[in-house]
Amino acid sequence: MKFVKGQEISYTAISGRSYKGTIIERKMDFKKGLIIKSTSKERDFHYLIEIQKNGTTEKILCAENHLKLLEKKKRPAKKAA
Repeated sequence: MKFVKGQEISYTAISGRSYKGTIIERKMDFKKGLIIKSTSKERDFHYLIEIQKNGTTEKILCAENHLKLLEKKKRPAKKAA
């Protein structure tokens, strides 16, 4: 799944803890404006995300397999009177 800028996600750290976050950028090297190439596998898709951790905001570069889409809670539909 490809994520889009501004999308709410869940990030799973190497430690196994999950954090709520937001996609900031997709696959960009801000200094050169070039696509970042994967160091491990060509199919890895990199994202710059922002998470809240211990009361601070952190920006993290991560691979797609560390992210999951946060599903919005669905509210039951109101019945017509």
